[in-house]
Amino acid sequence: MLIKSSSLQHDAPTVAIITRPPEIVALFNIPTGDPLRPSVQILFDSHPRPHLHPGGAAFIFFLNEEGPIKYLSALFQTDRALVESRTWDASLLGQYTAHVLTRKRSTQFETERVSYQANIRLLEEQANLRAAIAREAALGAEVSSLRRQTALQQQRIDRAMAEETVSREEMRRLRNEVDRLKRTSAHGRMPGAWVESASSENGTHSQGSGLSSYITLSYL
Repeated sequence: MLIKSSSLQHDAPTVAIITRPPEIVALFNIPTGDPLRPSVQILFDSHPRPHLHPGGAAFIFFLNEEGPIKYLSALFQTDRALVESRTWDASLLGQYTAHVLTRKRSTQFETERVSYQANIRLLEEQANLRAAIAREAALGAEVSSLRRQTALQQQRIDRAMAEETVSREEMRRLRNEVDRLKRTSAHGRMPGAWVESASSENGTHSQGSGLSSYITLSYL
């Protein structure tokens, strides 16, 4: 049926959506144009099969017509006695539906319209690409400018830190100099203590010029 549909559509690909509850599969017929192998059948099975593809859904390729027939016969196999029981629910197991889909034949006008639309889309994407490249270049220039500004700012910070270090060293040197001058000044002072002369035994001052004598105390 699929091969006949493909030949009727000038060797266009066809697909049959086959449904038999609870199974749904899709069988594709792809013409190859090769006389020795005119078509390839591909079956899409959405359910995992323990002995074939246990990991999940699979696309199965067949190089001859017998392959999909055997696969579907095994997949849709039903107990004949159950089907012949003539009960309504059991008879459903022996039935299936298939919807055959093929590529829509297009006119020359539709082909040209699709081509124009594809060209317009291509031009739009090229314009978007150029705009993206321009934005990337602008961002690159901005990043380079920011890097230069960051480098200059880092140089200013390094210079300020160096000047601060020099200032701290100068302050430390000045403090040391002040402390040294203080110690030198304290060592060179000559303080004196003035005292009155001792009184004589009779309570009168000693004879002389009448001036009080003094004692000079020196700190060595």
